[in-house]
Amino acid sequence: MPHSRVSFCAHPAMDVMNDDGLVLILERVDSHVSLIRAAAVCRRWRRVIADAAFLRRYRSHHAPAVAGYYHNPSPSTIVGVNAGTVRIPVFVPSSPSRVDSHQFSLDFLPGGAESWSVWESRGTLLVLLDMRFGRAFPVPDFAICEPLTQRYAMIPPHPTPDSDSWGPFLLDGEADEVGCRFSMSNFRLLRMFNHNGVTLTSIFTTGSSWSEKNIDPMVPGIGPDIRSPAILGRASGSVYFYINDGSRTLISLDGSTGVFSFSGVLPASENWDVHAWRYNRVLTEGSDGKPRIVIAFDGAMKVFARLDSTEWALEKMIQLSEAASSLPGYPSSFLGHNISTMGVGFVILSQRVVGIAEQWPFSVNLETMEASPAANNVGQIAYQCERPWPPALHACLDR
Repeated sequence: MPHSRVSFCAHPAMDVMNDDGLVLILERVDSHVSLIRAAAVCRRWRRVIADAAFLRRYRSHHAPAVAGYYHNPSPSTIVGVNAGTVRIPVFVPSSPSRVDSHQFSLDFLPGGAESWSVWESRGTLLVLLDMRFGRAFPVPDFAICEPLTQRYAMIPPHPTPDSDSWGPFLLDGEADEVGCRFSMSNFRLLRMFNHNGVTLTSIFTTGSSWSEKNIDPMVPGIGPDIRSPAILGRASGSVYFYINDGSRTLISLDGSTGVFSFSGVLPASENWDVHAWRYNRVLTEGSDGKPRIVIAFDGAMKVFARLDSTEWALEKMIQLSEAASSLPGYPSSFLGHNISTMGVGFVILSQRVVGIAEQWPFSVNLETMEASPAANNVGQIAYQCERPWPPALHACLDR
């Protein structure tokens, strides 16, 4: 029986594919780590991946890679000579096997890491409050930094100090050629304050000073005087505020545009104003990237989701004692619950135990509503920090 002759292509299929086809395939690589590995295959793949147009499109189609989270430890974690006041920010890597937490140390800042508290985060950047002065002075000192590159800059005080002020809040900058909006060269900061009965905003951009005050109403239809906006939390790139005037109104600051907008009315089923201190309410981001409002009151935890652009409704509810009773060390007698920490997809609650000064913490997953043990010193907010963009690319020199 004669043997059939098999013809082999002189080049692999990927080598004979044109660049347009290769781009379509590489744009579907599922992670930044895999993209870096793909760039090391050969010179051609690296050239395609390193192209600014490719990086810009890839950035628009894929979620940023999270390096980890910073948190400011609670007062129970005390270091240094100023006992009870010095709290070194802690970095927790998203993947300990892939992220070296030492590279995200804040020791390079003036006075060392113990002199600062994380105030805000966006992309690869952190806004920090100088704890050597704190709020004892009319104008707190702030700095902005990029931990991985150890670059930082001091933020000049606002020219109109006002005790009734909020911020600064970190906004997107103008996108560069590879689609990056977060860097030391293109950030923006926004502050809001009340002056003569009108709530105003002011913007600071890198390499400049604070802009002229914006005297336009912050939110169309609400008016220029927004008294005592309570910060509920951050989600989906926005900061959310509750207007404590009986209207149950939420407004949000879009971190991309720096524009305030009406974000709906909270359900009338809850007495948000009268029992605000009892509900212990926060807003955070769910695992699906959408905002969630969480309240803990009278032994129950409720999660509210936004059904559309204006309507919020109850999504889930659990009895906290039932959810946590199977956890090791669960106290049989307690006084109530506090939401101590909020992060993406979870909250940490602390039970006030009868006869014990310390509180017993546990975490609740906002998607499954399952409870798990948690640490009690992770501070109020878990501040997300992303990997830099574009990633560092390395090419194979053999091909």
